[in-house]
Amino acid sequence: MSDTTEQIKVTVENGVKELIIRHGEAVLIPVYHGYKLEGGAISVVQEYLSKASATHEEIKNSFITYSYEDLFLKLVFDCRLRAGSIIDHADRIDGVLKLHPELEKWKINKDKAYDNMSLSHFIKMNRHFFENKDIAMQLVGTLRDIRVKAESIFETSDDKRGNARELIAQKLVESNIPDSFNLKLPIFVGEKPQTVAVEIEINPKDFGCSLVSPDLKEIIDLETRAIIDAELNAIRVLYPDLKIFQK
Repeated sequence: MSDTTEQIKVTVENGVKELIIRHGEAVLIPVYHGYKLEGGAISVVQEYLSKASATHEEIKNSFITYSYEDLFLKLVFDCRLRAGSIIDHADRIDGVLKLHPELEKWKINKDKAYDNMSLSHFIKMNRHFFENKDIAMQLVGTLRDIRVKAESIFETSDDKRGNARELIAQKLVESNIPDSFNLKLPIFVGEKPQTVAVEIEINPKDFGCSLVSPDLKEIIDLETRAIIDAELNAIRVLYPDLKIFQK
C-alpha cells in the first residue's frame, strides 16, 4: 500500500495564531426545518407567540394573515432564509374559527330539505337542544301528523284540482307550525352555547322541511369579527411591530 500526501495550503488572517486540524469523520451538522401546525383553534397563533420569546429580528421576518370570510388566522414565523441555506426554517401556525359540529348537524340555512317524518325524528332525538322540551315534542307530533291530516282533507274535498290541494296544505301548515322556536346551541368550537331562534319552512307541495335562522346568520357574522379582532388585538399587545395583513 502506497502512502500519498496531499498538500493543503491554509492562510489565516486577523491575528489568528493557531489552527487545529482534526482527523476522522466530522460531526453531523443538524439541519432544522420549520414545523407546521394546521387546523388548530383560532387562539393557537396567540398562544404560540406568547411562548415564543421572539427577538426583534425574528418578528421583523414574520407576518400574519387573516380572513373574516374564511375564518382563519395564520402566522408565518421567521421566514427569511439563512445565508447559504436553501432550507425553509419558518414555522407556520394556522388557526381556524370552527363552527361547532353540534350546530353543523342541524343544517340551518344550508338549503337542506327534510321530509316531515325525518325532521320529526331528528327533533325527537335532539330535543335536549331546545329551551323548552315540550315545544320539541309538540313539533314532533305536528310534523308526523301534517301529511296524514292533509291527505285526509284532500280525500273529502270536492275540488281535487292541484291548486285547491296546495291551498289546503298551505293553510294546514300555517296553522300548525309555530312561527319559531329557540335552540341552545354552541356556535363555534370552544365558545359557550347561545340561544338561537329557528324557523321551519315547509313546502306545501311535497311537505319538504327546511330550517332557517336569520339570527344565526347575524350571530356568525358578528361573532366572527369579534373573535378574530380580539385575537389580533392581543397579538398586537405582545408584538406591536409584527406585520398583519387581511386577505
